[in-house]
Amino acid sequence: MGDEFSLEDVLIVLRRRFFYFVVPILVIVPVGFAIIMMLPPLFTAQGKILVESQQISEALVRSTTTAFAEERIQTIRQRVMTRARLLEIAEKFDLFSNETGLSEGARVQRMRNAFDMNLISATPGNRRRRNQPANTIGINVSYTDRSPDRAFQVTNELMTLILSEDVRTRTEGASSATEFFAQESRRLAEAIDKSEAQIADFKAKNADALPENLALNRQTLIRSQEDLSRTESAITQAEDEMTALQTQMATYLAGTGGSAGGPAQEILRLKTQLAALRAAKTEAHPDVIAMREQIASLERQLSPSAAIQKLRAELAAADDALRAARAQTPVDDEIITQRRRESADARQRLSDQISSEAAAGSADLVMTQMQGRLDMAGSRHATLLDKVDSLKATIDDMNDRIARTPLVERGLSTLTRDIQNLHNEYQALKNKQATAQLSENLEDNQKAEKFSILESAQRPDSPSSPERGKLMVMLIAASIGIGAIIAFAAEFLSETLRGRSHLVSVIREAPIAVIPYFEAENERRFAGLPVNRRKPA
Repeated sequence: MGDEFSLEDVLIVLRRRFFYFVVPILVIVPVGFAIIMMLPPLFTAQGKILVESQQISEALVRSTTTAFAEERIQTIRQRVMTRARLLEIAEKFDLFSNETGLSEGARVQRMRNAFDMNLISATPGNRRRRNQPANTIGINVSYTDRSPDRAFQVTNELMTLILSEDVRTRTEGASSATEFFAQESRRLAEAIDKSEAQIADFKAKNADALPENLALNRQTLIRSQEDLSRTESAITQAEDEMTALQTQMATYLAGTGGSAGGPAQEILRLKTQLAALRAAKTEAHPDVIAMREQIASLERQLSPSAAIQKLRAELAAADDALRAARAQTPVDDEIITQRRRESADARQRLSDQISSEAAAGSADLVMTQMQGRLDMAGSRHATLLDKVDSLKATIDDMNDRIARTPLVERGLSTLTRDIQNLHNEYQALKNKQATAQLSENLEDNQKAEKFSILESAQRPDSPSSPERGKLMVMLIAASIGIGAIIAFAAEFLSETLRGRSHLVSVIREAPIAVIPYFEAENERRFAGLPVNRRKPA
């Protein structure tokens, strides 16, 4: 197409289609002018909000609000431009009183279109690095309305909402952070209490095998082993003493230990004489009666008295009670001490009774003493055997405690490590909670980054739109363009030659000569121009 058209061709087309070019201009311009003059004036009120930096150094107190000012402003804009809030503002300032048929959705949309927020940045956009946030230092807030009073009232109301929303958002964010850390601190405190209870329960169940008692358990084991060795030696000595006493008693009774013979031989000799007397005399004979009495007296001396037998039974019962007290689980030291005292008292009463009867001569002195020593040795032997059982049980218990100590230590270390981790996490949370509380105080005292009104919206004196001069220029330019388009469209539809270039493109040959353009008579008449009639020469 560039080959077909030249400036000459364009002029030819416009001259030929002058009517198509002029008529749209003559129609569009007056109509457009009337429309422009009928457009209602719109007034725009504008205010400025300053974004103030944090007054206290962030190295000392860090705010909980991490979003950049630009991001927060866009968030606040969305919250301020909600349907409910815009309808409240419309009702408050009676924005659409003359338009009763307007729906709520249309009202909201018109208010959103009339509202505008422009960010003021300290760093121009062309100097900012890629992905670098804008250093926003202010906001231009504007609202456009047909009434200048409503324009600046609504603008100030929107600025107030923006400030209120910023304060609310920052305060709620700081309060939410503080409450979050407080909840987490309470949760960890409960977890720590639970872990401490688990450790206390674990120690209570394994109190005998705790690592801190290992040295004591080993000392107790060594001491018990040494006591067992000494007790076994004492048992051997007691058994030897009992064997010796039994031998002495047998020797004494048999009379093999002295020249006079023992009581048993004396009784046997007297019984032989009694048999000889009964063969020669009657039972009522004084000699027979005297012999029987002498034999009975010797037998009574050899057998223990009723008091001694009773004391022996009491001593045996006391020893049995002591052994039973030691065998109880768990061991009660107070009961064992009491039973040991009762056994010692019974043994002392038996010894006193034997000494008393021996001094009174109511029993054989030698036999009584040996029997008493035998009883004492037997009681001591039983006590030692009971002590051996107790020491063996203690040794087994100490060995079990020592063997379980590594397992208990491992379990206790796991619980201790867990609670230590909880303590560390709890302390870290408490530090964060303190920081969040400082940030909340920072927000409450308005010391953090905040929005403040730098310039309130004023009542506009002149309308901001429409700009009729610019619209007229645009209207004329548009009408000229439309006229040109229509003229060229008519030229293309007529399928005529449009000039030298068009001819060359059609015949593909250069012309031999160029004949100037001759204007046809009907062409000027069609274009509305006067016809030049030439008379023939």
